[in-house]
Amino acid sequence: MGKNKKAKIIIVQFLLLIVVIGLSSFISYYKFSVLNPLSTARGLFQILFTEKEYVEIQKYPKVILAKPSVSLSDYMESRGFREDKENQMGALHRFINDDTAQYVVYSTNMCFSKWKWQE
Repeated sequence: MGKNKKAKIIIVQFLLLIVVIGLSSFISYYKFSVLNPLSTARGLFQILFTEKEYVEIQKYPKVILAKPSVSLSDYMESRGFREDKENQMGALHRFINDDTAQYVVYSTNMCFSKWKWQE
């Protein structure tokens, strides 16, 4: 193989790698609101194939993946919050304690639940 052909192969492989990383980041952000596809994949793996009940896949804004059977209300109560059902707006749940209120968007399917904190 000549030098030109090797260089072309390396450039094509590099471009394919960029496309795969870009596409996986787009899908991760679109579906999970997390730009890092490795964090999302690791979290999904832990939820689907291990005994972990929930996994934090992003710190800010906080995003947690959980097994569908795990209760968001129980999770928040264990952290000192209680649910304010009167001010719930569809999938946006409001949790309060003595000092603050936290808003969490809750969605679920048959494989996992996604809890995303709002600003």
